[in-house]
Amino acid sequence: MTLLAGAASVYSQGEVNMLDYGGTFTIQVFNVQAAGESTTPVSYGGFSGTETQGQGPNSALVNPGTTVYDTGSELGAGYSLQLLGAVGSGDALSTLTPQGSPITTWYTAGAGLPGFWNSGVNVAITGSSVGGTATVAIGAWNNEGGTVNSLAAAQAAGDPWGVSTTGNIASLGGAGGSPPGALPSTITSFSLATTTVVPEPSTVALGVIGASTFLMRLRRKQ
Repeated sequence: MTLLAGAASVYSQGEVNMLDYGGTFTIQVFNVQAAGESTTPVSYGGFSGTETQGQGPNSALVNPGTTVYDTGSELGAGYSLQLLGAVGSGDALSTLTPQGSPITTWYTAGAGLPGFWNSGVNVAITGSSVGGTATVAIGAWNNEGGTVNSLAAAQAAGDPWGVSTTGNIASLGGAGGSPPGALPSTITSFSLATTTVVPEPSTVALGVIGASTFLMRLRRKQ
């Protein structure tokens, strides 16, 4: 039994605890802000936008990573978020992939905790191991009343979406009684952005070729 437990510990994937508003991790997620505040460009999954990250202009810092933005509402019912992650430290946001299931439970304004998600589930990082490292971020989106079940679907539909800054987890836990890794305190509060499509390089190349062909035909007609 001891050998089996050791083997399970070695081959088990490392996990991240998704607790918000507790420990060293405390951030809020907000809806789309005023254009003057949404000045941070973000790109993920072939889409780009501009959002607010960290402490908003003229806002008071409540807790580390927690902000009170000047415009827009905090997220709650009707919105989802999900862990984005990959094995290793310092990975680019574009290389992170969705991990675990989307979270749709939020604290409420009545509880005095708007914009904080109400879930402490453990999420395994694909391909990771206990004691390994991981780069993680948070993605959030308007789920249109529970009908949009992924960040990619929200982006494709033109719904508001957003991504946080990235952070590193030095040691993943999860198996054999080891506590799961905590979300990094370097991840800050953020708002959703509006969707803008980022053309793929191949699409741009085809467009250039098409335009060149069209111009050549015009010259021949002249």
